[in-house]
Amino acid sequence: MVERIVTAGREILLERGYERTSTSRIAARAGISPGSLYQYFPNKESILDRVVEVYAEQLRARISHAFVANLGTSVPEMVRANVVALLDAFEEDSGLLRVLYQLPETVDVQRAGFERHIDELVTATLATLLPRLPGEGAAPEPTRGTAWTSEVAGTPEPAGTSETDRDVGAAGSARAVGTVAWILVRTVEHVTIRYVLDQPPIPRAEIVDELTAMIVIYLRQRV
Repeated sequence: MVERIVTAGREILLERGYERTSTSRIAARAGISPGSLYQYFPNKESILDRVVEVYAEQLRARISHAFVANLGTSVPEMVRANVVALLDAFEEDSGLLRVLYQLPETVDVQRAGFERHIDELVTATLATLLPRLPGEGAAPEPTRGTAWTSEVAGTPEPAGTSETDRDVGAAGSARAVGTVAWILVRTVEHVTIRYVLDQPPIPRAEIVDELTAMIVIYLRQRV
């Protein structure tokens, strides 16, 4: 019964948007009375909470599969695969993504819940890359697009870099890992979601190339 109600809630949410979604409409779609619905959910917000949880679980499963499938590849290849997986996951149910991403500010708890799930998803995706950076070899040749440069394989030190400079840089880098992670999570999250929702006249492959190059270069310089 719970699954039937949640499925009905998702359908009504997609068709009518949050403001016009009601427990009576959800109950009718589920083929039950409002009274029966209230035995499982006290209001539409609680149904939305469950819709968000199910959606997040589906996203995590999709990303986890991509991660496992690309174990053992180089950092640039893994970054590319994870960027593609994020885009695939968001595009697979872009209608629901749009509704949830644009929830009104009056439903702070549900907005926060959705944003937290997305943050956790992107954070977990990027966290797998950090331990892989030391000692990585050259990046693969680009498959298409123009974003891939020799910098992806590592940026040479400027002439005249001293041991003191290196020590200070290493200490600063260690302290900055949290900052780097926060910046990357917000950037990747925003770019991938906005690309799916806005549908700009930019080839998907170019978005993947540019985002991959940006992540790899930034990580190699900052971590």
